[in-house]
Amino acid sequence: MKLCSFFLLTVALFQLSCQKELSCEDCTENNKPPICVAGPDQVTALPANSVLLDGSLSHDPDGRISKWQWTKISGPDSFDITYPGDSVTVVKSLTAGTYLFELKVTDNDKLSARDTVQIKVNNPSHPNHPPVANAGKDSTIILPASSFTLDGRGSTDLDNNIMSYSWSKISGPSLFNIIDANSAQTQVTDLEKGIYLFELKVTDSDGLFSKDTIQVSVIDSSTTSCGDVNRPHVNAQLIPCGTLSKERVAMTVASVGNKIFFAGGSLYGRHSSRVDIYDITTQSWSTAELSQGRSQISAIAAGNKIFFAGGEIGDGTLETKTVDIYDASTNTWSVAALSESGRNMAVAAAGNKVFFAGGEGGFSASSRLNRAESVDIYDLSSSTWSVAHLSEPRWIGISAVTVDNKVYFAGGMNGFGIGFATDKIDIYDILSDSWSTSTLYEGKTGFAAISDGDKIFWAGGETGSFQNGHLSCVVEIKDVNAGNSIAYLSNPGAYQSFLKDGKIVFFAGGNTFDIYDITRRNWSIGVLPAGIKLNLSYASISVNNTIYIGGISNQVWKLEF
Repeated sequence: MKLCSFFLLTVALFQLSCQKELSCEDCTENNKPPICVAGPDQVTALPANSVLLDGSLSHDPDGRISKWQWTKISGPDSFDITYPGDSVTVVKSLTAGTYLFELKVTDNDKLSARDTVQIKVNNPSHPNHPPVANAGKDSTIILPASSFTLDGRGSTDLDNNIMSYSWSKISGPSLFNIIDANSAQTQVTDLEKGIYLFELKVTDSDGLFSKDTIQVSVIDSSTTSCGDVNRPHVNAQLIPCGTLSKERVAMTVASVGNKIFFAGGSLYGRHSSRVDIYDITTQSWSTAELSQGRSQISAIAAGNKIFFAGGEIGDGTLETKTVDIYDASTNTWSVAALSESGRNMAVAAAGNKVFFAGGEGGFSASSRLNRAESVDIYDLSSSTWSVAHLSEPRWIGISAVTVDNKVYFAGGMNGFGIGFATDKIDIYDILSDSWSTSTLYEGKTGFAAISDGDKIFWAGGETGSFQNGHLSCVVEIKDVNAGNSIAYLSNPGAYQSFLKDGKIVFFAGGNTFDIYDITRRNWSIGVLPAGIKLNLSYASISVNNTIYIGGISNQVWKLEF
């Protein structure tokens, strides 16, 4: 009995040992999964409503595929897969939209793999529309708060097929953290003082997209007021350099070659056509006459020419279209006309074009509106005029500066009598002949605007409404390549700015002025002798690192500090 039991146990162990070895010979531990190929993405157009799904390139490297299975995983409700279990089949009853079909293949050892194919069905009679991105309204946060919610949920698509959102920072301080850049709504954290510009890109299922930006200003509550703020004082003086032939105020001034032109103006209500010309080289004076006496002229030099455009005429309630053009190369004068009468327009020159934007004027409500929203453009190469339009009317106080082949028309009052200082910036790109818009840190009118290198400085001016405004100390510094920052004047309401010896001088009236050293990035305050004050009615210009001021009585002075 014991011998029999031992024999049966030995046989059982031997059988188990043999079974384990045979199992290892056919075991699936080294089996490779199949390769699934659902075929290339396809595009079709109605009325064709069927396509061929072809998974025949699927294969198994060490066996055979025993099963195919097609399924729809996204897309319109209407579809019919004729033979879902075949490697090649037809799907029909398709409607306009984007489908995603999945193929699953299984090999003889039950390992599987999956692949997808996208089928786009277009409807020629109802083409797809691109989405409209909406990054939200520009906002301001005050430190120590350092986070902000980016919200693109206001973005829309007529076809209701937005597929993706993408947030990115396109300018501003280097410190920031977007928590989920691919979400419609997300937090951006770790913000520091400065002005950020974030861009939202919204893409639909056909790859069409649009972009929008939002400006987030981060300010320090401890530095948001005017004042001396312990800046060093610099003694300044006015040095006489000549006498105007006629005393007047509200002149304009421009320079070409080695000459400075003090033009127009008025005295006791009478408008002057006089142009006093100062030759810097010979330090001599001469005179000329405009074709029409007027004040508050908009003047700009471009190439060898100076344009004296528009201005106030008559009893102060009328404006003119007249443009007097001085050509330094021939020492001759000619006359042209704006599209609408106006005064106090923003002027700029870039490339071969000269711009006259916005302004107050016109003899009727419609012509006043046309002037306020128009940009008259003179082409130097063809001597022709054209007209463009701002995104909104700017009656008075608009500025214009040029940087990197772009002209920035910023701020101004956007209504007549009951308007508000706007924060709108219209940007004209010379190279692409296109327009875009942006916004200032704050709405302002009648402010100083100047550029140096890749930076624009928008300073002071007045904010608020036409009837209830207040002077501003804010200086917005825009680096077109690296973003924006904020500084503050010691005196509110700067209305003019000039370059001198690597410094920017901001005039705000009174006997002091702000000085910003561009290289050192520090501020100081220029102080004039007691009893001498700068005034908005003076005509000032910077030529060859010298600032000239005309209209103090009938004198012209050099500002030194």
